[in-house]
Amino acid sequence: MAGACLLSSCGPAHTRTPGASTSSRPWWYRTGVTSCGTPALVRVDGQVIPVGDCAGIFLVPAQQVTVQVGQQIDVRMTEEPAGPSGNQLVPVFPLPRSSRPVVLADGPVSQDRASGTYRAIRPGHAVLTTRAWCLVGSGEIRGSCPVLDVTVVP
Repeated sequence: MAGACLLSSCGPAHTRTPGASTSSRPWWYRTGVTSCGTPALVRVDGQVIPVGDCAGIFLVPAQQVTVQVGQQIDVRMTEEPAGPSGNQLVPVFPLPRSSRPVVLADGPVSQDRASGTYRAIRPGHAVLTTRAWCLVGSGEIRGSCPVLDVTVVP
């Protein structure tokens, strides 16, 4: 899995937009080099939560969060270098989609397609899923993987 090398022990996990100003850093901005490159960051009620494991793989079952109707969830997928010169960043995995848009609606997506916003519409349960690598028990699979398990309360 080429993405895992880029996310884990091979260097920095890219989670910022090239050329982003240091004075107005986005919520997902992290400095330094790490050997732990989770596949995504999630922001719920101002708290930033890494999801997945340090090898860039989503976990089954997914991390669980509870939000209230009207709250939003922001997701930032980790990026990797691409293109002929390797100086363009692209998401390692596509942004997740809601399993139940009537409960948790898909919202705006950033121009680079690495960030998305989701809004809690009504009480219920939804899972944000993407096409990625998942760790299920002791084995890895590639397919539809949960990013975040969401319960929406009144």
